[in-house]
Parts: sequence; structure tokens; C-alpha cells
Amino acid sequence: MSKRPQKKILIVEDEPKILEGIVDALSFKGFLVVTAQRGDEAISKALIEKPDLIILDIMIPKLSGLDVCENLRESGVKAPIIFLTAKGSEEDRIVGLERGGDDYITKPFSIKELVARVQAHLRRREIDALEAISSESGKHVFEIKGLTVDFQSRSCWANGEKIHLSEKEFRILKVLFENIGQVVDRETLLKQVWGYRTLDLETRTVDVTIGKLRQKIEIDIHEPKIIKTKRGKGYIIEGTI
Repeated sequence: MSKRPQKKILIVEDEPKILEGIVDALSFKGFLVVTAQRGDEAISKALIEKPDLIILDIMIPKLSGLDVCENLRESGVKAPIIFLTAKGSEEDRIVGLERGGDDYITKPFSIKELVARVQAHLRRREIDALEAISSESGKHVFEIKGLTVDFQSRSCWANGEKIHLSEKEFRILKVLFENIGQVVDRETLLKQVWGYRTLDLETRTVDVTIGKLRQKIEIDIHEPKIIKTKRGKGYIIEGTI
């Protein structure tokens, strides 16, 4: 029986003790680990090593993690990127997702939580690959209130203008369209979009990502017409397709 190939993780962190702790934890879980401590080194390692996932500290020498992320996305790197951010730096978290990040975790963090997020993102990526191969025969183009989304070609138009969406944004819309007229709670989105199995995690990733998505598809983000919030319950696209 052939062994399953190891998943490769690139860790970009300039604090030696934090770097060592993450390396030890992921190596123990069977991951192949590559490290970098500077922004320029991170870009080089990512392009050469082609990791399955990147853990990226925002505050690193030479180039910030935000610049590294944007550079990698422009270079066609699609591996999930989890940012490590300072506690309370809400703006960094939002900008990180806007510039191509998939998730964030604030320092100080639990190694157990970080490993859980790594596993969730890799699991979600495998599911996406299988779904793409199976090329579903069901409906894949949805239109509502000036928004048109083609999930097969990964294309989106809002109010007549073509816009770029991240993979996470496409997945959120897919889950909401599949449940149109029904409230989808944050826990469901974390499971179906981010691949989390356990919800014993502190994260505002869903809210931040939907906020970013609204900026792209809504005419007025203060009075959204497409993705509405049901306070204390979750999110909904109202109507029928």
C-alpha cells in the first residue's frame, strides 16, 4: 500500500521561538516543513518549493507579510495563506484578507488551534479539487439583484462590472445560493467554506470575509441588498432563483 504524500507547509516567521514551536508541532503531525524568516526569502521559497499551505507572519523583515501575500497571488500562487497577526490589529486582519489571505490567527495563539486550521484548509482544498474533477452537471450560474455568478468558470459580475473574487468568497456565495431563502449560520460557513471540523475556535474570519465580499458586490454596504445579516443567527440571500 503506497504512502500518502506529505503535505508541504511554508512557515514565514522571524521570531525563533515561535518558529521552532510551529515547526515542531507540524513536523510531529507528519507535515513536511519549509521555513523563511524574511519577506524576500518567503517569496523565493514559495515559488521554488510550491507549498500546499503558507503560514505567514505580517511583521517580518525586508517585505511585510501583506506585501508577500499580494506578490504571491499576483504570481499565481493559490496555496491557502494563514496570517499570524498581533492581538488587536483589526486593520491588519482586514487588509490581509483583502490582499489575498485566507485566514488569520492572533498572537499569542494555541499551537493546537493553528494545527487545526492548517488541517481544515488542506482538507477544504482537497474537497475543492475533487469537486472540480467531478464537474457537476447541476446549475452553476446564479443571478440575483444585479449579481451574476458562474461557479464553473469562476466568474462574477456585479451591476454590469466584472469583479475578482477570492476562492473563499466564491465558496461563501455558493453555500448561500445553495441555501437561498434560508439563514446560514457562521458555524456552517466555517465548516463548509473553511473546512473546520471543530468549532472550539475564536475567529471573526467569516464576518471579515463577508464584509470584504460586500464591498465588491453591494451598491451600499451599509444597506446590503444581496447578503443580509440576521443578527445572532447568520447570513442569508433572500428570494428565489
